[in-house]
Amino acid sequence: MNKEVEIKITSEIHQEDDSAVFEREGLGSLERIGNNWRLKYNEKNKEGDVEVKLLIKPNELVMQRGDIKGDHTLMKFEPGEKQKCKVMAAGKQMDLVSLTNKLDFSKISPGKMQLKVEYDLFSGLYLVGNYAIKIEVTDL
Repeated sequence: MNKEVEIKITSEIHQEDDSAVFEREGLGSLERIGNNWRLKYNEKNKEGDVEVKLLIKPNELVMQRGDIKGDHTLMKFEPGEKQKCKVMAAGKQMDLVSLTNKLDFSKISPGKMQLKVEYDLFSGLYLVGNYAIKIEVTDL
């Protein structure tokens, strides 16, 4: 069953000596498919809305952000595992690797779920940064 949801995203980024926190909101849908969840939403940004699709499995997360024909990101997360990721920006492709430190999707109260993912991102052997994303999903 597909249900309409409100999304609140908090992203923490730590790169070398810099850090930043971003908060975004959006509207979307959440659907349970067996043991998996499919979350789709439009993230509101200054440059325009960005479509985000998540496939949440018991021990894996696949995230596609943006339009596959233009600028987009395809990332995979699995606790304790390195996964290949792809970022396409301004017509250039960057092949990266994520190392997932934490992945948790749980119900925090009636009508409210939360996804947390913490990961390190590498370009070759170079550590690009440490990232933490929290997505709160609330039934409408």
